[in-house]
Amino acid sequence: MTTHFFSRARLVGTMRTEPQLQRWTRHGEAYRDHQLVWKLFDAEPAPRDFLFRAERLPGGDLVYYVVSSRAPHGSPGLFSVQTKPYAPALRNGEWLRFDLRANPVVSRTGEDGKEARHDVLMDAKLKADLESRNEAMEAAGLNWLMKRAQGWGLDVASGTVIQSGYAQHRIERKGERLGFSSLDYQGMAKVSDAEALAHALLQGVGRAKGFGCGLLLVKRVG
Repeated sequence: MTTHFFSRARLVGTMRTEPQLQRWTRHGEAYRDHQLVWKLFDAEPAPRDFLFRAERLPGGDLVYYVVSSRAPHGSPGLFSVQTKPYAPALRNGEWLRFDLRANPVVSRTGEDGKEARHDVLMDAKLKADLESRNEAMEAAGLNWLMKRAQGWGLDVASGTVIQSGYAQHRIERKGERLGFSSLDYQGMAKVSDAEALAHALLQGVGRAKGFGCGLLLVKRVG
């Protein structure tokens, strides 16, 4: 039974210089992406019920991969959209390649008794010696993934994990400044709980889902 849709939405090339797009970009690329993907669903106002990931193709075009509970209406003139039904059907014991852009954070209670979230990699960097910072940051990123992957239904082969594309994002909107980080993970994993994995694929993992994080992509091996 189809419950969701998987879409590939490519921004029309002529839109790169569109004034509205440039205005959104001034608030931060993550804010621009957030606004653009909403345009796929503006015809049906509702709470956000989609995940997405932005990629820039070699020629410079922006492409968004989107998992949604509603089919996008297409936004003619803005996007070229390809959509198909999406109903993950995986089996325990299967091996997969996975790809994830995540917002890895750790929560800590401060001296004021309030809980605050911290960037996992920056947290590790501040605690490490200068000579071991890179190793400490990579270990912290891997640890974040490994601690959570079982809950997503994945038994990750830690030795296969590649971390890349670490970025800090700043969003300015209505005088308010927000920030978050993102990190890309690729690797191999075995399905340990097919039901939990299906939920993770449809609902996303981690935080900052509204700004392009949390979309878990998998592909069967062989």
